[in-house]
Amino acid sequence: MSNIVSQYTELDATFGDGAMRLLRSPFAQTTIALLREVFADGSTHLESEVLYARMDAMLDELDFADCKIWRHTDGTKLSAREVVGETWVKEYKLLERRILPSGESEHSLRPEALVVLSCADAIGNKAITLSSPRVEMIVEALTRLSTAVNPDPQAQRQDLVQKVEEAQRALDDFDKKGGKLPKDLDPVAMYNNALDLMSSVPADMSRIEEMMYDERNSLIDSFHADDRPGGELVAEYLRRSDELFSGTDSGQVYNGAIRMLSNRRLNAQISSRVRMICRSEALASLSQQDRMALERSWKHMVNGMQGVLKLRRSCSETVANAITQYDHEVYREYTALLKDLYRTVMGWGLTHAPLARGPMADALDDARVATLMRKLSTRPAKQPPPALFAADTSELPQIDVERLRYFGGARTHEVLNAIESVLPANGGMRLSDAFGKIDASLRREVELAGLMRFALKAGVSLEEAQRAPYSCVDLDGAERVWLAPDMVVRHSSVRDGKEEFDV
Repeated sequence: MSNIVSQYTELDATFGDGAMRLLRSPFAQTTIALLREVFADGSTHLESEVLYARMDAMLDELDFADCKIWRHTDGTKLSAREVVGETWVKEYKLLERRILPSGESEHSLRPEALVVLSCADAIGNKAITLSSPRVEMIVEALTRLSTAVNPDPQAQRQDLVQKVEEAQRALDDFDKKGGKLPKDLDPVAMYNNALDLMSSVPADMSRIEEMMYDERNSLIDSFHADDRPGGELVAEYLRRSDELFSGTDSGQVYNGAIRMLSNRRLNAQISSRVRMICRSEALASLSQQDRMALERSWKHMVNGMQGVLKLRRSCSETVANAITQYDHEVYREYTALLKDLYRTVMGWGLTHAPLARGPMADALDDARVATLMRKLSTRPAKQPPPALFAADTSELPQIDVERLRYFGGARTHEVLNAIESVLPANGGMRLSDAFGKIDASLRREVELAGLMRFALKAGVSLEEAQRAPYSCVDLDGAERVWLAPDMVVRHSSVRDGKEEFDV
């Protein structure tokens, strides 16, 4: 018997997916046309209000042209908010709505929408990707795979030697022809090949993000359900939050790719090559829009990879914050118990004589006063404190005030404005010195902790930085000195247009 029944059953999940249900719906053509236009620049994220405004205008155009659009039972057309919220988000799960730190919201394309757009492009695309560059890549991939799985070290070495010899022959041929590549190279086919290879990356990125969110939520749920001792519990879950990305299957698969694309030097090199390719005369047969598609795809791929890295850090921070919040709740319970114990002891002391034996006196040992006096007066030999040193500012991490202001809120802005006001006009100052010069009302311990956290998010290497004393003021107005990593803080360079934030 054949496996047709099992094949049919396995397709239940495929045909139940939002992408397949959309392709089979009567509004598939309208939806794909709108998604193409709204996200025409190749981006996958858009502010919600901008999305609604663009869609309302496009729905009016479609209605005027008698195209098929969504309508109420009375014949009036649905607004963009209704289409996005009820149809695209809830029914087909094409978009996802997220709240930004600013309080505004944005909508992003989910894997289902990216798959639908890719399918429509693949079906309507008449270009043939099977070309000599594609075959060369297949041959190269198979050769590298055979080298990797070959158990014979001699054969592996021979493959590497052959690769070096081929590269040397190509170099010699290039020099003999006066610095010219072979004429049989097809730049257009190579361009289409590279563009096609990057087409599946956005959908993979979106799937990784969803798996990361699911893994984060399951990690927090398992933490709250765990009943092991607190110290052991917190230590393990903090470690698991740090390894959140490598703990997922997709994270392990894409770890190498993300490490490559998060390399700034590699990104700069490839980005310059991509710009040169898009402006090359060899691709003059392509339209300007088609030539720019490669550069857009590369930028979105790099931004997506770096976005996954940011998501990895934010997921770990969310887990760590959830664990900290859990600790606070446990500490509150302990504090309540200690207060009950204190009230019990105070009540016992008020109802008994001053020299009465306490309720736990039997567990205490006797001591002679003379012995205690001798132990207190016989001090051990003291060791001198370590010598003070002047930190070399050239070895301290450097950071711009605007980078710290970029991550903080209104209170942080007030602290950073005060710090910037005490900085020298043409230079920087150690953060420990600048922090000590601002008003006492701004030198709270929580502000110092926030500055350290924002510096870490801005990429400052705090683990290797020298420690320095910071003079803080607690809630009672008392001076408290904390040791924290030191760094050199400089004036904001945004005014001169020199600041370039990381993506």
